Order: sequence, then structure tokens, then C-alpha cells
Amino acid sequence: MVIELTASKSKLIYKPALPDDPARRQPDIALARQKLDWQPQVKLREGLQKTIQWFRSIDIGQYRAPTPNY
Repeated sequence: MVIELTASKSKLIYKPALPDDPARRQPDIALARQKLDWQPQVKLREGLQKTIQWFRSIDIGQYRAPTPNY
């Protein structure tokens, strides 16, 4: 979907999973719903479009790499 929304010419490269990589990720937001009374309000496509738009709007020259955490 990101490739489609950005009109990128990038290609997906499929590689074997690492031995300890989960076969299927299933994020669970139940705790956020319970403790914070939170639930998603933005559809995936819309959120990606907004994120892509934001990244296109920033001046990357104004940012510096984060300080290493080691």
C-alpha cells in the first residue's frame, strides 16, 4: 500500500523469516482500550496518506540524527 500511495518504483523483496520471527503478528490494543479508553479513529489508508504528506512537507536538512543510545 505504501508503494502504491507514494508511486514508488521500489520492489518488495521476500526473504526467509528469521528463526525467532513470529509467523503471524497480531497486535492487541485491548489494554489501550481498557486503560485509556482508546480506539483507532483513522483508517490505515488515510493514516498512511497523512504520514506520507507530512514527510513530504518537512525539510530534512533541518533534522539531525538522534544521539546514539549506547
